[in-house]
Amino acid sequence: MVKGISYNAVLSTFDDLVARKKISYGPRTTVQYDYDGFALEFHISSSLSRKPQNGDPISGHEEPDAEKPECFGPGSDIANDDPATLLATIHGTHLLVVNKFCMFRPQLLLLTSDSYRRQREPLDLVDLSAACTVLTLFDTSSQFVIYNCGPTGGASRQHKHLQVLPRPPRLFPDDENDNKAVPYKYFLRYLRDVELGSPEGQKKLFEVYRELLAEAKQSLRGYLEDNENYIPHNVALVREWIIVIPRRNAAFEGITANTPGMLGSVWLTSEEELGQWKQVGPKRVLAGLGVPV
Repeated sequence: MVKGISYNAVLSTFDDLVARKKISYGPRTTVQYDYDGFALEFHISSSLSRKPQNGDPISGHEEPDAEKPECFGPGSDIANDDPATLLATIHGTHLLVVNKFCMFRPQLLLLTSDSYRRQREPLDLVDLSAACTVLTLFDTSSQFVIYNCGPTGGASRQHKHLQVLPRPPRLFPDDENDNKAVPYKYFLRYLRDVELGSPEGQKKLFEVYRELLAEAKQSLRGYLEDNENYIPHNVALVREWIIVIPRRNAAFEGITANTPGMLGSVWLTSEEELGQWKQVGPKRVLAGLGVPV
């Protein structure tokens, strides 16, 4: 059990960090579309424009010879710019941290305490146990845990981390009948008999994830390079279900997406990016990033 932390306290810390310009968060525009039965929300905010991408410097787009900032451990590539960003230690295995580049209020990271763990690794039992603890911690707010496995899965940092953010109002797995328009293969399990707050339930969840990951790996046969040493995929976890989405491309015609983007909550930095999505076609983009049905 994590003591001394509440959702209101997290919001207060988040607002203080924004006010002191320690994290990047600002106004956003949300545009809703329905493409042939697949609902999408495009969230546009310049707050993500300085977010480091795969291979970028740690804090953002600094000069190449800039001094490396303090990070969350010697093996980490995630900057630790202010002690207030660390909210809690979860089970001694993970750090609950405020994300430096945010689309939503609040947006958190769940980092492995071992800073040498890498984002290309699949989730393990302790990762999922920590995620379950955070999901059940904030009873006053519905949360959404995601994992972008490796650069092909939309990850920009190497230090292994999940993300925790407010749950979107509509995701297609919420309705068991709302899946006919999904343009890519996915592997979904409803968690009716899984108690996420118990060690037994967390072990059961881990077994479910391993089964879904095995199916995702099988679906990627023929798509991955021979030297690919990890299974690129996206994971989303809420109290009711878990989904694994295999990924064969990091970008399609120059367009990228992370786990929420694959589910229809797309994060953009400009209207120009929205225009690109509309020009190429969202369902073509998602099928190109994932494994087409």
